[in-house]
Amino acid sequence: MIGEVRDLGPEVWLRGGWAMDFWLGEVTREHEDVDWFAWAEDAQRLGDLLVARGYEVLSADDQQLDVVRDGEEHGFAFVTRRRSDGRVLVAGGPWAGTPWPEGLLDGVEPGRLGGLECPVASPEAQIEIKRMMPVWVPERPRRRKDAVDTARLEAALAALHATDDTLVHEGSAFVNFRTYASGEDWGHGFRWLDTKHFRLPAAPLPDTGLLAALIAHEQFRDDYAGGGVLPLGRRHGPFWRRLITPAAYAPVPAADAAHLLRTWADQYGPVPEALEADLRREAFARLTPATTIHHLTGVGEDDFHDWGGVHGEFHELVVIDRAAGHLTLLVAADD
Repeated sequence: MIGEVRDLGPEVWLRGGWAMDFWLGEVTREHEDVDWFAWAEDAQRLGDLLVARGYEVLSADDQQLDVVRDGEEHGFAFVTRRRSDGRVLVAGGPWAGTPWPEGLLDGVEPGRLGGLECPVASPEAQIEIKRMMPVWVPERPRRRKDAVDTARLEAALAALHATDDTLVHEGSAFVNFRTYASGEDWGHGFRWLDTKHFRLPAAPLPDTGLLAALIAHEQFRDDYAGGGVLPLGRRHGPFWRRLITPAAYAPVPAADAAHLLRTWADQYGPVPEALEADLRREAFARLTPATTIHHLTGVGEDDFHDWGGVHGEFHELVVIDRAAGHLTLLVAADD
């Protein structure tokens, strides 16, 4: 039903528990209803569209519209903008004209849950709302689920914006198959190999800790589509960076990792000798001595960002060599 409401026409944004789950990309708990923000100017049209689709109006005024269908309730809090600075305000009721938290609806990437994408209120604004509601409305006590939701959002934001110096970036390499092609040879298939090399910390960390440090590192904020590394980047390859966690990586034997890369590299026939030498140096030679290798398999098309999917193939391996004190982030892809 969330997708149906989203597609009615009037602009709407999820808020509350479902907004959190869409932003996190997972269902964290059961929800009693679905809460939304909508523009006050769309109130009549929104109500008419919902009624036409079988929703029953439970209550309606200039502050809120509540409807139900098949036992599922939806509540729409109406907002408007202040002309002087565009700040989002409460549209009606006793709090009409009161500003909602800064950045409530502006510049927020859509949330995604499964294959469904939907606009959401910003996580920062949701944290402020959950914290301040008992202050704004004293008769409404702080609920345990609000404290839990706040903790989840804060942890996700901390991971998203983390800057971690646990891993020291020592250099990168880029092997472009097209560079080795000649004439009208299209066997390169617009493929390339990108490697980023890091020095491990002196104090040992488990693999999950190293993967978390890698995800938090600035070098991980690379869309691998020409944009390069962006200090505040929200994308990693075709995926939203916030949806990648250490759990998205699965350990893989060196032989299986080598087979994956060989199948990818030779899919149009054997590669030129010079290219083969560079692939061995940058990729294959790192696999055999590795302590562990992790393959990014726990994300897929449902986790693509707004223009994810530009790569025909996208293979990612994290190669950890504890004896050498190195970690290599290896991406084999095409565009």
